[in-house]
Amino acid sequence: MPSITTVVAQALHTAAAVLREDAPQDGMVFGELWERILARSPRLKEDWAQAVRESPQEVNTRFKNYVNRSASNLVRAGWLYRGMRRWQLTGIGLDALDRTPDPVDFYLEATRRYRKWERQQREVAVAVTALEQLPDGGYWVVLEEMAAEFGIDSEVLGTVLLGTRPSGWYLALGEDGQAGAGLPLLPHERDQWRSLLDEEGLLDVGRSSLDTVRALSDQRMPVWEALAAAKQPLEETAADEETPRQLWIIRGVDAATGVPLIRGPWRDNAVVTLDTGFQPPTMAARDLDSVRRVVETALPATGHARREAVARELDAFLNRMRQGDIVLSTDGFETYVGVVGGPAAHGAERLERPVDWRNLGKPLDFLKDLPSGLSGVVQDADSQVLEATEYAETVLALIGDMPRAVSLPTGPAVLPDATAELAEALHMPDTTWLQDCVELLRATPQLIFHGPPGTGKTYTALALARHLAGASSATNVRLVQFHPAYAYEDFFEGIRPCLGGGQDGDTSGGLAYDLVRGPLRKLADEAERRPAEVFVLVIDEINRGHLAKIFGELYFLLEYRTERVHLLYGSDDGRGFRLPPNLHILGTMNTVDRSVAYMDAAMRRRFSFMELHPEIPPVKGVLASWLRKRTEERGGDPDTYDDSYVRLLDEINRLLAESSPGDRSFRVGPSYFMQDLAHSGDGALERLWRTQIIPLLTEHHWGDVIDVDVVYGLPGLRERLNILPPPAEDTAGDADEAANPASQ
Repeated sequence: MPSITTVVAQALHTAAAVLREDAPQDGMVFGELWERILARSPRLKEDWAQAVRESPQEVNTRFKNYVNRSASNLVRAGWLYRGMRRWQLTGIGLDALDRTPDPVDFYLEATRRYRKWERQQREVAVAVTALEQLPDGGYWVVLEEMAAEFGIDSEVLGTVLLGTRPSGWYLALGEDGQAGAGLPLLPHERDQWRSLLDEEGLLDVGRSSLDTVRALSDQRMPVWEALAAAKQPLEETAADEETPRQLWIIRGVDAATGVPLIRGPWRDNAVVTLDTGFQPPTMAARDLDSVRRVVETALPATGHARREAVARELDAFLNRMRQGDIVLSTDGFETYVGVVGGPAAHGAERLERPVDWRNLGKPLDFLKDLPSGLSGVVQDADSQVLEATEYAETVLALIGDMPRAVSLPTGPAVLPDATAELAEALHMPDTTWLQDCVELLRATPQLIFHGPPGTGKTYTALALARHLAGASSATNVRLVQFHPAYAYEDFFEGIRPCLGGGQDGDTSGGLAYDLVRGPLRKLADEAERRPAEVFVLVIDEINRGHLAKIFGELYFLLEYRTERVHLLYGSDDGRGFRLPPNLHILGTMNTVDRSVAYMDAAMRRRFSFMELHPEIPPVKGVLASWLRKRTEERGGDPDTYDDSYVRLLDEINRLLAESSPGDRSFRVGPSYFMQDLAHSGDGALERLWRTQIIPLLTEHHWGDVIDVDVVYGLPGLRERLNILPPPAEDTAGDADEAANPASQ
């Protein structure tokens, strides 16, 4: 089943290709472009219907609107310009289309750039406002200086200006006055830049050419001077129509009476406030680091953890909150929702924002009306200000205010049934065993495959994970391997040294330390953002790690997916962290590994277990099935396949059962005989026996009186089973024909 991400990626990639071929200069109105997208990729509507689980007749308008909204990623990346209702591919977009022919890669790269802008969107908005207010008289500024003044990546600012083209966008140039500041431009883009600079009296005709446009160097204005001469003070810019509205949970209690402020001044004055106890930072503190410095000066005797919490609350209220965002506050079980009306105002010891409270006469019921996830965040929060944006549209719907953007399907994610194709790929006789795995994951989202070596545990886990994730498996499935040195900081998140503070590869600031997300945290964050998609983390050799040390406080969340816990390093910003229900964990466990202990009872209770053992289905018969298919692919009769490999494997496991009666934890799996080494020419089986089978059995019988070479030697087994060595044959190219599902 296709995912929403895959379908939208295909639509936008097709749109870019149409614009490149059919409207490279003038662009195209979206209605006409949409018809051409569907004509070129007729399956898109059907794929979208499957992804959102609706009939094709119901999805056209919604699909069209969603693609239109999703194009914001391309606009913020500078790949697409939408002006006068026309879509126009930029030079940067054309370059991206040539470099990334795969639609999903194309869309994910645009999304990555969008996220980069999103992290700096407030600073970008203020910089754009400053650019719009450049004094009259024909001046230009250096793009890199403007970006540095506001703490923005210059590439982010340059691409956003090209994609959105606000007033004065063409006045931010390269160091030498070059239009585009080194970014790829199409001929008509250079012509437009030339015309705009000429109208301003800034075009340097002598230094411009057909391929280069430059401004007069003596009309360059230093950024600090331009800001000082701005036509009006810089103010907070409201979120535009394409930016998702954020939801903020605000706590406030009157210090003297203990009464919630929403019952008094917040309600009466249509505001929300944040008390600091000291002179709060001003709008000049545009980022968290600036706010931290203010807090450290104001609270020198306070512990670092408390100062950090205060700084994060102030930064959220002052910098991250925007006009148009939603705020939520409670008075007992009564819940009130409002919309932020403007920027922060400063008092002696507090910050204040205007709020249009929407449901003062009809408060929501905390327990009955709010979704359980949001009520858990509100109830458990220990911060005055915390973000819960994933619930913004739900809250807006509750108070009858329509959201600005078409939302992603909210889930829940549905695990697909096992298919005959999956069973065939794994050489299993039918889907029964695989469907049992799916049903267990539906009931408990953690499952472990356990069994002896060579039974294909990891191969099966990865195949099942990719089937469950569907078309998004490239991004929604991740593999990690546990070992005795693996820790919580490797798996979830931890402090790591980095160069230059860890921001965007900057190495100029020396050694610093940053909180780095591990594979589980990254996948969980993505799963939280995309609740309708299935995500799977595969943990290989899960019993080789110190599980209590690796999982830490996450132990609890494995069993209680709807609950939240506060994280060790405080990165949940006071709101708590949960493991999303659409994140599933598949583990593998080698039952013969004597270097590690089995799981403790608490961890075993949180996982379901499925055995892969050579003596029982679905592993029993896998080798024979694989050999039949291999024989058929080589042009032979599958019913006459060479069964000597099956007989040898069965004999090894019979001897192992005799040597350890009652202990079935150690057997040899069929994967050893399903690899290139076993089928790569004369002496192949002998090499396999000498380098893999005998060493494995020697380790198992370490300290026993059994002579491994005598009991398990290949010549002796062949003689007992009446198996003759195969005749020499031409095996050129065989190595590429043998599949290799071997995994421990």
